[in-house]
Amino acid sequence: MAVPQRFTLITVGVADVDVATAFYRRLGWRQSTHSADGITFFSTPGPIIALWTSPELAVDAGLASQTDAPWPAPGFRGVALAVNFDTRAEVDAALVDWQAAGGEVTKPAVETEWGGYSGYGADPDGNLWEFAHNPFWPLDERGMPHLDGGDVE
Repeated sequence: MAVPQRFTLITVGVADVDVATAFYRRLGWRQSTHSADGITFFSTPGPIIALWTSPELAVDAGLASQTDAPWPAPGFRGVALAVNFDTRAEVDAALVDWQAAGGEVTKPAVETEWGGYSGYGADPDGNLWEFAHNPFWPLDERGMPHLDGGDVE
């Protein structure tokens, strides 16, 4: 297969890169020293997170011209990024910090039907993030989850 089963960068569409960068920095995220004109990058233990204006992202993807690029973006975009935690208390603390930094808690953390604990927040641009504790996915030393049971062929 020519397309590997991985992703290396997530570009998050925002209204204003400087405002969005300030929000993520208030969370304690360290901005990468790598820069590009009008794009902010954050290194993570997994993929790189990039912040870029939604209109420019739409143009780059061939979905719109510069004059008709969609903004503001629709309310629900059908995608949520997620951060997994070792404990429920860490989920609760993360949601408190998220809100203190200027994000919105869209769903307070609750016990889930699958045996975990999960809540959601939206950044100032409405991009959804899930904050979850999944007792069935142990986290490695980088904070990345591992699925038990292997892959299905």
